[in-house]
Amino acid sequence: MKNLQVMSWGLALAALTACVNLDEQLVGTVTTTYFTTPAGLEAAVDGDYAQLRDFFGREESFAVTEFGTDLTTNGDQGGYQFENTYAGGLNASAGHYRFPWESFYRGINTSNAVVGRAPGVTGMDPAIKASRIAEAKFLRALSYFWLVQMYGPAPLPLTESQGASNVAHRAPVDSVYLQIVKDLREAIPDLPVTQSQVGRATQGAARHLLAKVLLTRAYHPYSYEAANTDFYLSGSAFLREPGATSATDFTAARAEADSVIAGPYALMTNYVDIFCAPMGARGPSSYCNVPANETNSEVIWSVQFTTTAGLFNTGGGNALFVQMLSFYDDRQGMARDCNNGRGFRRARPTLYARNLWQRWTDSTYTTTLDTRYDGTFQSVWHANWSNTGACFQTQGASRGAGYTVGTCGSGGLPTFGTNCTNGAAFVVGDTAIFQPGHMVGQAVRQAVKYAIYEPCNAEPCPNQTTVGQYDIFRYPTMKKWQDEARPDFNNLDGGRDVLLMRLGETYLLAAEAALGAGDQAGALAYIVTLRQRAANCGGCAAEAANRVLIVDAAHMPATIDLEYILDERGRELYGEFTRWLDLARTGLWHRIVDDNWQASPSHGGFFNEAKHHLRPIPQTQIDLTAGGTRAFPQNPGY
Repeated sequence: MKNLQVMSWGLALAALTACVNLDEQLVGTVTTTYFTTPAGLEAAVDGDYAQLRDFFGREESFAVTEFGTDLTTNGDQGGYQFENTYAGGLNASAGHYRFPWESFYRGINTSNAVVGRAPGVTGMDPAIKASRIAEAKFLRALSYFWLVQMYGPAPLPLTESQGASNVAHRAPVDSVYLQIVKDLREAIPDLPVTQSQVGRATQGAARHLLAKVLLTRAYHPYSYEAANTDFYLSGSAFLREPGATSATDFTAARAEADSVIAGPYALMTNYVDIFCAPMGARGPSSYCNVPANETNSEVIWSVQFTTTAGLFNTGGGNALFVQMLSFYDDRQGMARDCNNGRGFRRARPTLYARNLWQRWTDSTYTTTLDTRYDGTFQSVWHANWSNTGACFQTQGASRGAGYTVGTCGSGGLPTFGTNCTNGAAFVVGDTAIFQPGHMVGQAVRQAVKYAIYEPCNAEPCPNQTTVGQYDIFRYPTMKKWQDEARPDFNNLDGGRDVLLMRLGETYLLAAEAALGAGDQAGALAYIVTLRQRAANCGGCAAEAANRVLIVDAAHMPATIDLEYILDERGRELYGEFTRWLDLARTGLWHRIVDDNWQASPSHGGFFNEAKHHLRPIPQTQIDLTAGGTRAFPQNPGY
C-alpha cells in the first residue's frame, strides 16, 4: 500500500509548492512549518490555484466535458475516440478519469490545509486571512462539485492529510452537496467584490458557482438515486439543509445568478470579442487571436496561464488549442502557423451542432443573424505559405502556385474534378480555404482559386471526402481556444486563460432556474437578452433590425422548455467545458443517441444511459483502498 501516496488526498503537505503569484511557476517544496506563517499561508493558497492547471488546460478537461456529447464527435486523430463512441476503452483504467480524480483531490488537500492551519497563523491582517480561507473554501467547493457530478458518491475529507492512508470510503451524493453549499455560503461574505490579482476568487465567482450548484442539486434525486438510496444517498430521501427542497433550490439558484447579473460584470457588446482580439480586415470568420487583456467585463473567473519565459514549466501550458482544429496545413496556399494552430483533429462539431445556429436572416445567406457561430468557429483560412519565422512552417514555392493537375489530389480541389489546371498564384492574405456553411455548387467553385468545403448534410459524414464535403479531417474549427502567442508553430505550451465562469452563462443559469421554478416569462427574458446580443454585428446597418428579428416568433418559441435552453446553451457556450455536465444535470441523455451518430447504438456506438450517467472510479483508487471493491465500490456498469 506504499503507493497510495499518489492518490490525491494522500499527498503530504510537504509536497505543496509555493508561487509568488497566480501566473508563476512552482518554485519548490517547503516544510510544513512554513505554512504556519503568513507567507506560508499565502504560498499555500497560491499553490491551491496552481493545481487547477493540472486539469484545466490539459486534454482531459476537454475530453470529459465536450467529447461524446450531442454537440461534439471525433475527428480522425487521437487514441481515445472510444470516449466519443462509448466503446470498451471508456473504463476504470482510462487516464482521462484518473487524472481529474487525482488533480481535484490534490487541490482539496491543499484547501483543507489552508482552512485548518489559517486560524493558528499570527501576524497577518485578519481581513486578508479571512479572504484566503474563503478562497480555499471556494476552491474546495469547486473541486467537490466537479467530482460529485462526474463520479457520484465520493470521499469527503475535510481535514489535511500529511501522509499515506489506505482507508477511504465514498460519501453519499447529498452529503457532498451539503458541504459544497456550506463552503460557498461561508466563503461569500469574506470574499472581495474584486481582486487586485486576476484569477483569485471573488464574491461574483462564488455566487456564480453557488447558482450552478443549487441548480444542479435541484434536479436530485435522479431516478437511479431513488432506486438505490443505499449507494447514492445518506438516507431514504435526498438530504438538504433544513427547509430546503428541490423547489427552493431552483429559487435560490436564480437569486444567486441575479446577484451576479446585477454587477459589477457586463455582457460584451459583441460576442466575438469575449474570446478574440479585434479581428480587423480579416473578419469574424477567421482565426482568433488572444486579447491583450483577457479580463473583459464578461469574465467572472478564469484559470490563469502564461507564455512568459520562466513563469511556467515546459509541458505545463494550456494545450487545449490543438484539440478541435481542422486540417488546413496540407492545402495550397497554406502552411502551419501559430495563428491557425497545430491541429490534432481530436474533435469536430456534430451535424446537429452545425445546424444549431440560425446563422443568416434568410435563405440567401447574405446577412448574418446569429453572430455566435462566427464567434465560435473558423471557416476562412488566409494564404500564408510564404511567411517566414518561428511561427511559420517552411513550404516550397509550389505551395503558393495555386491548384494544378499535380496538386488537386483526390476530389480535384478546388473545383472537384473540373477546371483544376489554372494554377493561379496565391498572394499572402488571399482566401485559401472557405467553408461557406451551405451548398454553393460547381459554378461557384470554378470561379475561384481557393478550396471550398461544403457541409455534409446527412449522417454519416464521410471519413474522407471525394466531393469537397466536411469529413473527419476538415470541418469548422472551434476557435475559442486558439493561441497565437506560442514561440513556434509546433509548440504545445499555450498561455490562454481558461474561462470557467462568464456572465453569458450566468444568464442561462438564471433562465434554467426560472424555468424550474415555473416562471416561463422570466426564463424567456434572460434568453432574449443573450439572443439580442448575438444579433449585434459591430454596428452594421442591419443590427437594429436583427435584434428584433432574432427574438420574433419565427426564430424562437413563445414557450421555453429545457430542450430549448440546452440548444441555447450550445449556441452560447460551445466548447466551454459544460456540455457533458449539462446533460448530466438535466438528464437529457437522449440527445447523445439522437444527435451524435458515432455514439448512438443504432449506428454502431455504445452509449448506455444506465451506465454512462457517471464516469468510472479510477481502478487505481479501488486497488489501493483496503477492502477493495467491498469498501470502495465501482460505479454501476463498470
